[in-house]
Amino acid sequence: MQMLKFKFLFSSLILFLFTTTVGYTQSLEKELVKADSLYEKKQYISAIKIYEKIYNEGNSSPAMLLKLARIEEGMGNLGQSMFYLEKYHQFTKDEKVIDYLKETAESKKAIGFDYGLSYKADLFYKEWKIYFQLLFSIIIIFGLGMIIKHQNSLQKKKTYFSTSLISILIVAFLNNYNGKSEAIVIGSHSYLLEGPSAGSNLVEKVSAPAKIQVKNQVDVWSKVVFEDKEAYIKTSNIKKL
Repeated sequence: MQMLKFKFLFSSLILFLFTTTVGYTQSLEKELVKADSLYEKKQYISAIKIYEKIYNEGNSSPAMLLKLARIEEGMGNLGQSMFYLEKYHQFTKDEKVIDYLKETAESKKAIGFDYGLSYKADLFYKEWKIYFQLLFSIIIIFGLGMIIKHQNSLQKKKTYFSTSLISILIVAFLNNYNGKSEAIVIGSHSYLLEGPSAGSNLVEKVSAPAKIQVKNQVDVWSKVVFEDKEAYIKTSNIKKL
């Protein structure tokens, strides 16, 4: 009897989750179709509101990101446009987008936009991090298993212990480092201050677009690094990549 109850509850839960997921997907598709229709009709202000809502809910597609970038550029919001183009590049790896971003950054004399080896290495790390975690976790389990299996062989135990220890250190590093934390300044005139307060001394005035390193967030402020200087900026003035 208890088994039947358990099966019924389990089946009900699966059905509920499936129905909820399908319902959410259908709702998302309707919103996207509506936004695309508004975009085609050149009703960009209405379209961007829906696109941004979809993006802020954690959903996006290359086509949607490209449309957001075009709308923002047309509205004169270059920082926002470059943000969405970088996100588009992360999806597609389209090098033409990087060429365009380089040209835009150079023509606007935008600071912080480096698309060289460091950028590519960081992108590679973020994309492959989970696979490296899985690989070295398997090596740890294998090494520990071999240590147990070869208890009577000191030499083999040392070898597998060293392998496992190195793998543990690598996994610890992977778990604690998520790659560069960057953001693009989107506020037309943003102020870098010495502290997380509007009354703090001015470090520098930054115009969008500019790319900065983000260290952490303190209430409505973000602690950042800009041209090797630590400062604070209103979080609403930046968009984290």
